[in-house]
Amino acid sequence: MPANSSKLATIDKRPYFEKALTYGVKHSLIDALKCEAIVTDGAKGTVQVAEYFGTSHLFGSLDNARKRIVHLISLYLENLHGDDLAEAARSLQDNSLLSHSRGGNELLKKLHAMPAFELFDDGKATQTLKEFQDECTLAKPLSFRDYRRKLNERERIAGVQDAARWFAREMRVPADALDGTEPGQLIRTALLCRLGGFDGCPSRQEFAAILVALRNKAGVRPNDQDTPAASLKLKIPKTLIENIPESHHRIADEVRREIERHDGALMLNAERPLDEIMSILDLRYYLRETGLEDIDVYDAFISQEWLELTKGKEDPYSRQTLLLCLAAGVKPKPALSITEARSLIRQVRQHGFNETVVPELISTAAPFSIRVDLLTMWEDEFFPEAQTRLLDDSDEKGLFAMQFLSENCNVKDKPVPKK
Repeated sequence: MPANSSKLATIDKRPYFEKALTYGVKHSLIDALKCEAIVTDGAKGTVQVAEYFGTSHLFGSLDNARKRIVHLISLYLENLHGDDLAEAARSLQDNSLLSHSRGGNELLKKLHAMPAFELFDDGKATQTLKEFQDECTLAKPLSFRDYRRKLNERERIAGVQDAARWFAREMRVPADALDGTEPGQLIRTALLCRLGGFDGCPSRQEFAAILVALRNKAGVRPNDQDTPAASLKLKIPKTLIENIPESHHRIADEVRREIERHDGALMLNAERPLDEIMSILDLRYYLRETGLEDIDVYDAFISQEWLELTKGKEDPYSRQTLLLCLAAGVKPKPALSITEARSLIRQVRQHGFNETVVPELISTAAPFSIRVDLLTMWEDEFFPEAQTRLLDDSDEKGLFAMQFLSENCNVKDKPVPKK
């Protein structure tokens, strides 16, 4: 084997400060007088740093302080000069040691002041500055590579948050309402509002109306089984973001393409009912909170057929009464008089129950958020018992059947007078 066919790579694990200082002395870039000043400044700075983090009277504290200073100087020099040890050495010759240490500390302060997570947290940091400095200089020393990685990530997060604040102002969302919000929610909502021509921050009902308008514009026909779910694509033109500040343009464009790619197919899926789509999108978009009086408006908009059936009565007894009427083939009502209850019993004993109508109604008309629980209640609990009790041949006079209806449905002693 030729002698030069294999080479051993050496890794220099010395702190950057030590490498720059050694290089400078070796190449006469740092003179003896400066070396003495570095020793003097180093001793002075070590005591100051030890006192900042605890005490300067213990050898262990002083040794840790020395390590911290070396780390801060190394971070500062490598950030400025990279692999150019000659320039780093000249910096040590021309400037005081403590100025380099302070420079490294300023880098940590800058990093700490930037958001670590995309979620708005009202400016509250997860660590105090002192805790952050302690960790990054000793407990878990932050290498230059990790510093640059963290800085790039936090700059990206800060850019996303700045863009979200700009769009929040456009939608007239107060700054104090952003705490705990994911910035992407605000940007996605603002872009969809622009696409739908909506001014402001939408409530759930207004957001649903935007979706309906977009679906209608795209030619979506609800419950259309002939149109493939992925055949319609949502297009958000680039012109929609042309008038936003240049500093936010790249982020807005990324979110624009994300909506097209991630949410568009769902929004235009004819096989998915609107309330199901809203339930999925709810956590991805920022919707204005409204009072209780607007909840009925939203429910009516989303599940008009269900609201018409229930008359707004959503208690368990009203629901069970309504669904039982449907299965029995009588006019669906959330409450029955005694006469109507007896008539229902006679109806099912003569003609039986329709076992498919209720599951179909729940699957297509009931609010998406309660479908699973409602279907479970009907198929596994209420309807099996209703069949047993109402179709019991031994109950010739229907007394036990009436008892079942009285206990599980809304049966009134007499009709409620009309207002």
